[in-house]
Amino acid sequence: MTIRGAKLFATSAIMANEIYVSSGQPLKPGEEHLAFSCALPMNAPGLRILSRKSYEAHAVSEFDNPLSSRFDENDALIFFDDVKVPWERVFVYRSTEMCRAQFHDTPGHILQNYQAQIRLSVKLRFLVGLARGVADTIGTTAFPQVRETLGRLASQAAMISSMVYGMEAAGGMRGAYFLPDRHLLYAAQVQAQEIYPQIIQTIRELAGGALLMLPSSVCDFADPDLARIIRSTQVSPAMSGMQRVKLLKLVWDAVGSEFASRHVQYESFYAGAQFVTRGHSFRTYDWDAAGAMVRTVMGRYPAPDGSGKA
Repeated sequence: MTIRGAKLFATSAIMANEIYVSSGQPLKPGEEHLAFSCALPMNAPGLRILSRKSYEAHAVSEFDNPLSSRFDENDALIFFDDVKVPWERVFVYRSTEMCRAQFHDTPGHILQNYQAQIRLSVKLRFLVGLARGVADTIGTTAFPQVRETLGRLASQAAMISSMVYGMEAAGGMRGAYFLPDRHLLYAAQVQAQEIYPQIIQTIRELAGGALLMLPSSVCDFADPDLARIIRSTQVSPAMSGMQRVKLLKLVWDAVGSEFASRHVQYESFYAGAQFVTRGHSFRTYDWDAAGAMVRTVMGRYPAPDGSGKA
């Protein structure tokens, strides 16, 4: 089989030994030429990796970029210049139905996205911790409107965590393996795509201008006179000037840097556009049970024409 073209969003491909190539979205009749699955070594002849800029490589220091200096998941576009795939490495060939079934008739799509929601719940807990740290360091935690905002953030983070618990509690066995509840998983994806950008924006609002008034780099502290000025101007009721700078540098890397912007884009689209995740939610919801409740209520009282059932 020969592959010619490109695939995008190959996160961490630069560190991979092999790559799985297929279509994550359902294909239509007539798109059989795209309906394949295979596994390839990253050094296959004709396979090229076009990586985006590395945020890690451009980080000033761990103090200035504590997240992007260590946790950058480099994304890439994979280009296939007439890549030859041996048949023993081909799983699906010219079958739109099998391309869909490999993810959605097996636990594959559920388990893949289940771990992503566990990851996200931890990530949101970290961001909410940063939000509280911002309020503490600039001395606004006691303000009623700030407490209200922090309470809303805590609720948003807890909602994703509780949905993870819910999909586990409502799950069941599929053969010898446990499978989380499909609909609660997709419902969590829908909520996560809306919540993540909101949380980032809220933290930026809590921080205000504090994120713009930071030293250019950790090198400024090497100059005794500059270090004295920084400590005397970066004042906080909760910590030293040095610790204030350290915290706000971390906050900026999480909500305002290029690294942070990539994460907003990633959390908004890694599972597909919103119409895709909402489509999964529509497809897996128990509409029969919901409709039965409506019909039960309507069946208990007559209509004006004398009929008693909906």
